[in-house]
Amino acid sequence: MTNYNITITSDIVCPWCMIGHNRLSRAIAEHKRQHPDDKFSLKYLPFYLQPPPQLTTGNGPAPPPFPAPSRPRREMYAAKFGPERAKQIEAMMTQTSKAEGLNFKFGGMTGPSRNGHRLVYWAQGKGGEHSQNEVMLGLWRRYFEQEVDITTLETLVEVGLEANLGTKEEITEYLTSGKDGELIDKMAEEAHMKGISGVPFYEINDVWEVSGAQDPSAFRSLFARWKTMEAKGQLPAGAGTGASGDSCL
Repeated sequence: MTNYNITITSDIVCPWCMIGHNRLSRAIAEHKRQHPDDKFSLKYLPFYLQPPPQLTTGNGPAPPPFPAPSRPRREMYAAKFGPERAKQIEAMMTQTSKAEGLNFKFGGMTGPSRNGHRLVYWAQGKGGEHSQNEVMLGLWRRYFEQEVDITTLETLVEVGLEANLGTKEEITEYLTSGKDGELIDKMAEEAHMKGISGVPFYEINDVWEVSGAQDPSAFRSLFARWKTMEAKGQLPAGAGTGASGDSCL
Protein backbone atom coordinates (compact mmCIF):
# COMPACT_ATOMS: atom_id res chain seq x y z
CA MET A 1 0.00 0.00 0.00
CA THR A 2 1.25 3.46 -0.93
CA ASN A 3 0.10 6.66 0.74
CA TYR A 4 -0.24 9.85 -1.31
CA ASN A 5 -0.67 13.10 0.60
CA ILE A 6 -1.59 15.90 -1.80
CA THR A 7 -1.72 19.52 -0.71
CA ILE A 8 -3.59 21.77 -3.14
CA THR A 9 -3.19 25.54 -3.08
CA SER A 10 -6.19 26.99 -4.89
CA ASP A 11 -8.82 29.71 -5.04
CA ILE A 12 -12.55 29.16 -5.10
CA VAL A 13 -12.94 31.70 -7.93
CA CYS A 14 -10.30 30.05 -10.16
CA PRO A 15 -11.83 28.05 -13.04
CA TRP A 16 -8.67 26.01 -13.56
CA CYS A 17 -8.85 24.94 -9.90
CA MET A 18 -12.22 23.27 -10.41
CA ILE A 19 -11.03 21.69 -13.65
CA GLY A 20 -7.88 20.58 -11.84
CA HIS A 21 -9.99 18.94 -9.15
CA ASN A 22 -11.93 17.09 -11.84
CA ARG A 23 -8.77 15.84 -13.51
CA LEU A 24 -7.04 14.87 -10.28
CA SER A 25 -10.15 12.96 -9.17
CA ARG A 26 -10.15 11.01 -12.43
CA ALA A 27 -6.45 10.26 -12.08
CA ILE A 28 -6.94 8.96 -8.54
CA ALA A 29 -9.91 6.80 -9.57
CA GLU A 30 -7.96 5.34 -12.50
CA HIS A 31 -4.92 4.66 -10.29
CA LYS A 32 -7.02 2.94 -7.63
CA ARG A 33 -8.54 0.59 -10.20
CA GLN A 34 -5.05 -0.91 -10.53
CA HIS A 35 -3.97 -0.33 -6.93
CA PRO A 36 -7.13 -0.45 -4.78
CA ASP A 37 -5.21 -0.48 -1.48
CA ASP A 38 -3.39 2.80 -2.13
CA LYS A 39 -4.57 5.75 -0.05
CA PHE A 40 -4.99 9.38 -1.11
CA SER A 41 -5.41 12.32 1.27
CA LEU A 42 -6.19 15.79 -0.10
CA LYS A 43 -5.92 19.09 1.72
CA TYR A 44 -6.83 22.49 0.29
CA LEU A 45 -4.93 25.65 1.19
CA PRO A 46 -6.10 29.21 0.37
CA PHE A 47 -4.92 31.55 -2.37
CA TYR A 48 -6.32 34.99 -3.22
CA LEU A 49 -6.72 35.90 -6.88
CA GLN A 50 -8.76 38.89 -5.68
CA PRO A 51 -7.23 39.94 -2.33
CA PRO A 52 -9.86 41.15 0.16
CA PRO A 53 -10.04 44.87 1.00
CA GLN A 54 -8.42 44.43 4.41
CA LEU A 55 -5.22 43.38 2.64
CA THR A 56 -5.23 46.11 0.01
CA THR A 57 -6.43 49.26 1.75
CA GLY A 58 -3.39 49.75 3.97
CA ASN A 59 -3.56 50.59 7.64
CA GLY A 60 -6.64 50.65 9.82
CA PRO A 61 -9.00 48.04 11.26
CA ALA A 62 -10.25 45.23 9.05
CA PRO A 63 -13.85 45.67 7.88
CA PRO A 64 -16.53 43.23 9.13
CA PRO A 65 -16.73 39.98 7.14
CA PHE A 66 -20.17 40.86 5.71
CA PRO A 67 -21.32 42.31 3.47
CA ALA A 68 -18.37 41.47 1.21
CA PRO A 69 -17.96 43.67 -1.88
CA SER A 70 -18.90 42.04 -5.17
CA ARG A 71 -19.37 43.12 -8.78
CA PRO A 72 -20.38 41.50 -12.09
CA ARG A 73 -17.92 38.79 -13.13
CA ARG A 74 -17.76 39.90 -16.74
CA GLU A 75 -16.96 43.43 -15.58
CA MET A 76 -14.11 42.10 -13.44
CA TYR A 77 -12.68 40.00 -16.28
CA ALA A 78 -12.87 42.93 -18.71
CA ALA A 79 -11.03 45.17 -16.24
CA LYS A 80 -8.36 42.53 -15.61
CA PHE A 81 -7.74 41.22 -19.14
CA GLY A 82 -9.32 43.80 -21.46
CA PRO A 83 -12.76 43.37 -23.11
CA GLU A 84 -11.67 41.35 -26.16
CA ARG A 85 -9.32 39.07 -24.26
CA ALA A 86 -12.00 38.53 -21.61
CA LYS A 87 -14.45 37.33 -24.31
CA GLN A 88 -11.82 34.94 -25.68
CA ILE A 89 -11.11 33.55 -22.21
CA GLU A 90 -14.82 33.03 -21.54
CA ALA A 91 -15.29 31.15 -24.81
CA MET A 92 -12.23 29.01 -24.22
CA MET A 93 -13.14 28.16 -20.62
CA THR A 94 -16.73 27.34 -21.60
CA GLN A 95 -15.48 24.89 -24.23
CA THR A 96 -12.86 23.42 -21.87
CA SER A 97 -15.42 22.90 -19.11
CA LYS A 98 -17.76 21.02 -21.47
CA ALA A 99 -14.94 18.63 -22.34
CA GLU A 100 -14.64 17.96 -18.60
CA GLY A 101 -18.36 17.29 -18.18
CA LEU A 102 -18.88 20.69 -16.53
CA ASN A 103 -21.00 23.66 -17.61
CA PHE A 104 -19.19 26.90 -16.84
CA LYS A 105 -21.10 30.17 -17.03
CA PHE A 106 -19.72 33.65 -16.57
CA GLY A 107 -22.64 35.77 -15.46
CA GLY A 108 -23.38 36.61 -11.85
CA MET A 109 -21.24 38.38 -9.30
CA THR A 110 -17.71 37.94 -7.97
CA GLY A 111 -15.68 39.21 -5.06
CA PRO A 112 -13.07 38.26 -2.45
CA SER A 113 -13.10 34.55 -1.60
CA ARG A 114 -11.87 35.03 1.96
CA ASN A 115 -15.10 33.93 3.66
CA GLY A 116 -15.32 30.89 1.40
CA HIS A 117 -11.80 29.89 2.40
CA ARG A 118 -12.77 30.37 6.05
CA LEU A 119 -15.66 27.95 5.54
CA VAL A 120 -13.34 25.40 3.90
CA TYR A 121 -10.89 25.70 6.80
CA TRP A 122 -13.68 25.28 9.35
CA ALA A 123 -14.92 22.21 7.47
CA GLN A 124 -11.44 20.66 7.61
CA GLY A 125 -11.50 20.90 11.39
CA LYS A 126 -15.07 19.68 11.82
CA GLY A 127 -15.35 16.87 9.29
CA GLY A 128 -11.94 16.35 7.73
CA GLU A 129 -11.37 15.75 4.05
CA HIS A 130 -14.96 14.76 3.24
CA SER A 131 -16.45 17.96 4.66
CA GLN A 132 -13.70 20.02 3.04
CA ASN A 133 -14.49 18.54 -0.36
CA GLU A 134 -18.23 19.04 0.10
CA VAL A 135 -17.69 22.74 0.79
CA MET A 136 -15.25 23.23 -2.10
CA LEU A 137 -17.55 21.49 -4.57
CA GLY A 138 -20.61 23.29 -3.23
CA LEU A 139 -18.94 26.67 -3.74
CA TRP A 140 -17.48 25.77 -7.13
CA ARG A 141 -20.79 24.47 -8.50
CA ARG A 142 -22.62 27.60 -7.45
CA TYR A 143 -19.99 29.99 -8.73
CA PHE A 144 -19.10 28.37 -12.05
CA GLU A 145 -22.27 26.55 -13.08
CA GLN A 146 -25.15 28.37 -11.36
CA GLU A 147 -23.94 32.01 -11.43
CA VAL A 148 -24.56 32.38 -7.69
CA ASP A 149 -22.81 35.09 -5.65
CA ILE A 150 -20.70 33.08 -3.20
CA THR A 151 -19.66 36.17 -1.23
CA THR A 152 -23.05 36.39 0.48
CA LEU A 153 -23.74 35.07 3.96
CA GLU A 154 -26.89 33.33 2.74
CA THR A 155 -25.01 31.30 0.12
CA LEU A 156 -22.18 30.35 2.46
CA VAL A 157 -24.61 29.20 5.16
CA GLU A 158 -26.44 27.12 2.56
CA VAL A 159 -23.18 25.42 1.54
CA GLY A 160 -22.29 24.79 5.18
CA LEU A 161 -25.66 23.16 5.79
CA GLU A 162 -25.22 20.89 2.76
CA ALA A 163 -21.84 19.82 4.15
CA ASN A 164 -23.40 19.09 7.57
CA LEU A 165 -21.14 21.53 9.40
CA GLY A 166 -23.83 22.33 11.98
CA THR A 167 -27.12 24.12 12.37
CA LYS A 168 -27.99 27.28 10.48
CA GLU A 169 -27.39 29.27 13.66
CA GLU A 170 -23.99 27.67 14.31
CA ILE A 171 -22.75 28.25 10.76
CA THR A 172 -24.05 31.81 10.75
CA GLU A 173 -22.36 32.53 14.06
CA TYR A 174 -19.00 31.25 12.79
CA LEU A 175 -19.15 33.18 9.52
CA THR A 176 -20.29 36.50 11.00
CA SER A 177 -17.72 36.29 13.81
CA GLY A 178 -14.84 36.71 11.37
CA LYS A 179 -13.02 33.89 13.18
CA ASP A 180 -9.95 32.45 11.40
CA GLY A 181 -9.89 35.35 8.94
CA GLU A 182 -6.42 36.54 9.89
CA LEU A 183 -5.18 32.93 9.84
CA ILE A 184 -6.50 32.46 6.30
CA ASP A 185 -4.83 35.75 5.28
CA LYS A 186 -1.54 34.48 6.69
CA MET A 187 -1.85 31.13 4.90
CA ALA A 188 -2.58 32.87 1.60
CA GLU A 189 0.43 35.16 2.10
CA GLU A 190 2.64 32.15 2.85
CA ALA A 191 1.70 30.72 -0.55
CA HIS A 192 3.07 33.86 -2.22
CA MET A 193 6.19 33.73 -0.06
CA LYS A 194 6.79 30.16 -1.26
CA GLY A 195 6.80 31.49 -4.81
CA ILE A 196 3.35 30.27 -5.83
CA SER A 197 2.08 32.77 -8.38
CA GLY A 198 -0.64 30.72 -10.06
CA VAL A 199 -3.18 28.11 -9.03
CA PRO A 200 -3.94 25.28 -8.76
CA PHE A 201 -0.62 24.23 -7.27
CA TYR A 202 -0.09 20.69 -6.03
CA GLU A 203 2.48 19.24 -3.63
CA ILE A 204 2.69 15.45 -3.62
CA ASN A 205 4.06 13.83 -0.46
CA ASP A 206 5.91 17.09 0.36
CA VAL A 207 8.38 16.29 -2.42
CA TRP A 208 6.99 16.92 -5.90
CA GLU A 209 5.51 20.25 -6.94
CA VAL A 210 3.02 20.33 -9.79
CA SER A 211 1.72 23.59 -11.24
CA GLY A 212 -1.53 23.93 -13.13
CA ALA A 213 -4.51 21.75 -14.01
CA GLN A 214 -2.75 18.68 -15.32
CA ASP A 215 -4.20 16.05 -17.60
CA PRO A 216 -5.07 12.91 -15.58
CA SER A 217 -2.30 11.00 -17.37
CA ALA A 218 0.32 13.38 -15.94
CA PHE A 219 -0.88 12.72 -12.40
CA ARG A 220 -1.07 8.96 -13.01
CA SER A 221 2.49 9.00 -14.31
CA LEU A 222 3.71 10.67 -11.12
CA PHE A 223 1.75 8.27 -8.92
CA ALA A 224 3.26 5.28 -10.75
CA ARG A 225 6.74 6.79 -10.61
CA TRP A 226 6.45 7.30 -6.86
CA LYS A 227 5.24 3.74 -6.37
CA THR A 228 8.17 2.34 -8.36
CA MET A 229 10.71 4.46 -6.47
CA GLU A 230 9.16 3.47 -3.15
CA ALA A 231 9.43 -0.23 -4.02
CA LYS A 232 13.12 0.27 -4.82
CA GLY A 233 13.79 2.35 -1.72
CA GLN A 234 14.77 5.31 -3.89
CA LEU A 235 12.35 8.02 -2.76
CA PRO A 236 13.69 11.57 -3.27
CA ALA A 237 14.64 13.58 -0.21
CA GLY A 238 13.92 17.10 -1.48
CA ALA A 239 11.29 19.02 -3.39
CA GLY A 240 11.31 19.01 -7.16
CA THR A 241 9.10 20.05 -10.04
CA GLY A 242 6.78 17.42 -11.44
CA ALA A 243 4.93 19.18 -14.26
CA SER A 244 3.25 22.44 -15.19
CA GLY A 245 -0.01 23.30 -16.91
CA ASP A 246 -2.87 25.81 -17.17
CA SER A 247 -3.48 27.95 -14.11
CA CYS A 248 -5.10 31.15 -12.87
CA LEU A 249 -2.77 34.07 -12.16
